[in-house]
Amino acid sequence: MTADSGTDDLITREQAFINARRVLDIARERRDRDRARGVLPPQVEFMLRRIEHKQNPGSAPDGTAVGAVLLHLAQQWSGPEVPHTSLDRLEEATGRGIVELREALVFLAAAEDVELRFGERTTWADPMHVSASAGFEIRPDWHLINHRRPAP
Repeated sequence: MTADSGTDDLITREQAFINARRVLDIARERRDRDRARGVLPPQVEFMLRRIEHKQNPGSAPDGTAVGAVLLHLAQQWSGPEVPHTSLDRLEEATGRGIVELREALVFLAAAEDVELRFGERTTWADPMHVSASAGFEIRPDWHLINHRRPAP
């Protein structure tokens, strides 16, 4: 602000929105360019597809336990770490019942979208025979998951 007028350094609300829109448009263009080149992390691609499906009025929302598990995994993504969880923790995180989650994990494992392993062992975890509190790893194959999900 200058001593003369008191308002020379202020911008109008409209100009602030124009400036914010410009920054947002640049970020969207960069995201779209990275997405077209295939360099977005697959978890981010999954989240973008979910958002696009929600915004498309012609698509049905994915309200299944399978969708809830995948969304939870995508939200927990923090790099190369393998998500370690239990049916109890999945139930709490997704709001789905244990039986429904068991069926969803069996479906995802049969489709080879995820690999389930008991903690430190390298044996496959059968969700139908794992106690609700037993810990296991879920290794999602995001490239395969995104390839199978319909593009918006």
